[in-house]
Amino acid sequence: MALIFSPHIFIFTTNNDVQDLLIFGHNIDDWLIYVLIFLGLTSLAFALVWLIGFLAESQSGKSIKQPWE
Repeated sequence: MALIFSPHIFIFTTNNDVQDLLIFGHNIDDWLIYVLIFLGLTSLAFALVWLIGFLAESQSGKSIKQPWE
């Protein structure tokens, strides 16, 4: 089964055409909230991984060296 890609599906003539658009059953305002929550959680996870690694290295008793040393 061949998928036919039509760029005309994504072409809008005015902003009013996009106003009632649903993506996977949700409007664009819901997707904005989902993306902001996702980015916030991934940023928090990144910071926690960095902090846990730093604490583990500082408590190991070895001096922290730069990678080029």
